[in-house]
Amino acid sequence: MSTHTDTPAQRSVPFHRLATVRPAWARWHTPLLTLGAAFLAYLVLISVVLVLAILVLALVPGENVTLGVASGDPTSPLDVTLALAMGAAWVPAGMIGVRFGGWRPLGTIWSVAARVRRELLGPYGAWGAAMGAAVVAVAAVAGALAGTGGGSAAAGASVPQLLLVTVVVLVLAPLQAIGLEMTLRGAVMQAVGTWLRSPVPAFLAATAVVLIGRELTAAVVVPALALALTAAVLAWKTGGLELPIVLSATVMIASHLVSAVGAGTGAGAGAAALNAAAAAPGTSSAALTETAAQAGGAALAGGVGAAVALLVLAGASLLWISSREGIGLLQPVSRGTDQPAPEPVPF
Repeated sequence: MSTHTDTPAQRSVPFHRLATVRPAWARWHTPLLTLGAAFLAYLVLISVVLVLAILVLALVPGENVTLGVASGDPTSPLDVTLALAMGAAWVPAGMIGVRFGGWRPLGTIWSVAARVRRELLGPYGAWGAAMGAAVVAVAAVAGALAGTGGGSAAAGASVPQLLLVTVVVLVLAPLQAIGLEMTLRGAVMQAVGTWLRSPVPAFLAATAVVLIGRELTAAVVVPALALALTAAVLAWKTGGLELPIVLSATVMIASHLVSAVGAGTGAGAGAAALNAAAAAPGTSSAALTETAAQAGGAALAGGVGAAVALLVLAGASLLWISSREGIGLLQPVSRGTDQPAPEPVPF
């Protein structure tokens, strides 16, 4: 049996404190290295994505190299692909940050079990998908009741075009959700949790970070903060990222498709606000579309409605998880004292 100088944690460890189970992972500078490596890797990866996009556009006859790439048009396959590909780049970036910046196994970013808990994907997946669908429905209905939208921009979107957008969203949105939850939620929460025992600062940090590179209007900021806070609390409560990933992926997929199909309508504007709130920071999707911005009342109603729905469902989730796991309302699923610390990475 191999031995290590580090000793296992002798207390129950919640998700945001998972990087403290070995002293080598909990040095004061390690969180800075983790986040720094992740963000540096992300900058390199999106640079590659942008260069490839420009090369592709340059080869397309009659295509403007800049037009459409930064428009945030939910009906443009090119724009949607670029935005989601940039968001999906957070997956390898987060892995690099945890593995080479934090110098710990990747499993520690997923859950208190130091792995993806496949046995929970069924119940948590169904709950997260239902939550996400309900939130998008509320956003669309609120937008429809508040206004008629900003025009008939969707009229120019053909059925094949919308089908292509649908395929792109179904393929890339889940990857974006994994990347954002892994890096901007999991890694950020565990970084703050390395320094501070209370989960509240970790919640606040993981919530505030979504404001970076995002349109700072009420229609976008309010649901963005609500979604980030909900995901952070659920990650802490469940002891992992399984439920937040499914919730975020469902919101991204459904809100994008509704905003694309309903572009120019109140429902589309309401969903567009939520789509901008859930998008990866710094991408064209992290801002209201032109038609949604013109329908300011509908977009604001959709964003506020989605935020309220998220917070209400977050409360219901805390009750359901507490009942299911047999724990107190303010008690998280944690790594038990009888579980040894995950093995350190060999190199």
